[in-house]
Amino acid sequence: MHGARVNNLKDVSIEIPKRRLTVFTGVSGSGKSSLVFGTIAAESQRLINETYSAFVQGFMPTLARPDVDVMDGLTTAIIVDQERMGANPRSTVGTATDANAMLRILFSRIGKPHVGPPTAFSFNVPTRTASGVMKTDKGPSGQGKTAIVRNAVYQGGMCPRCEGMGSVNRLRPCPRCTTTASHSTTARSPFPVTAWTAGTAGSIAAAGISTRTSRSPSTPRRNCTTCLYREPTKIKVEGINLTYEGLIPKIQKSMLAKDVDSLQPHVGAFVERAITFTTCPDCDGTRLSREARSSKIGGQNIAEVGSMQIGDLAGWVRDLDEPSVAPLLAGLQHLLDSFTEIGLGYLSLDRPSGTLSGGEAQRTKMIRHLGSSLTDVTYVFDEPTIGLPPARHRPV
Repeated sequence: MHGARVNNLKDVSIEIPKRRLTVFTGVSGSGKSSLVFGTIAAESQRLINETYSAFVQGFMPTLARPDVDVMDGLTTAIIVDQERMGANPRSTVGTATDANAMLRILFSRIGKPHVGPPTAFSFNVPTRTASGVMKTDKGPSGQGKTAIVRNAVYQGGMCPRCEGMGSVNRLRPCPRCTTTASHSTTARSPFPVTAWTAGTAGSIAAAGISTRTSRSPSTPRRNCTTCLYREPTKIKVEGINLTYEGLIPKIQKSMLAKDVDSLQPHVGAFVERAITFTTCPDCDGTRLSREARSSKIGGQNIAEVGSMQIGDLAGWVRDLDEPSVAPLLAGLQHLLDSFTEIGLGYLSLDRPSGTLSGGEAQRTKMIRHLGSSLTDVTYVFDEPTIGLPPARHRPV
């Protein structure tokens, strides 16, 4: 690289060896991030994005070429920073590192009793029942055999009560509601009230949809149920086709499908005030169905294994003697030992990834990337030992 002038860099020229650990140090403001993230990693990402079709590039951020004269010999750059891992409440340490995928395969192979394929142990896959015509394609011509199936079951591991979330929620009745409360007038509503929504509330009521959220002698029970619980319904308001949805289904889809900590402050405050979260009584917070929890290895089901500290789980895997899955056990053992080596052996695989600190999230992503099958890749780390005691620096 010759003549880098990104941010406060002044015509910096440098050669970085491949397949070596290169450390950039300096005082604050010396240009470390500008050189590594703003120049090297940014140009690598820009060149990779250009390999996609124009349609796909339309959904990607537009990256400008860094202010540098010459840059060649780049490899694919993967940034492993300290940002927290996603806001998806379904993401856990196990799903983020493929440890759960290995455990699902392990239980589908040697778990007793056998309950199904790996998807039968996934809390993100529901059990499905299908009936109809099934065609099996065989041969080079693609011609196959057609059969009629009835109540064919495709086993998934999701708890049907909590839908794989581990908790159930209930909307608290609001004591502040009055007989005149409505979607557009309820105090401190989490939904923005615009001039259009306020002006058309009467038109929605005229279309047969009640906007009353509380009961009174003049408000029948069916009107309250319609307002609060109605499923999406096509209506026409002032000549415009709209979809009306009850308040509670709208809250569940727009707010409760995300991690509460990732919501905007006013929305998060509303959820904490109005929603009660309790452990799912059917799965006891494990997110898994009864069938998935019935299969065991060495007296432990997959939920109990996932709740172990990773250091203890590594010992449990090491004690398994199953020649039929020896390569799988070796890969899982190496992955779990990596957690312990870099100081994360106290975590459990069922720990929600959104609860990890910045340093924990970075080291978890480090395990995921460095354990992949990709080669000749440039990994860019941002202070990977932050938060660790000095004794743990060398293993990292």
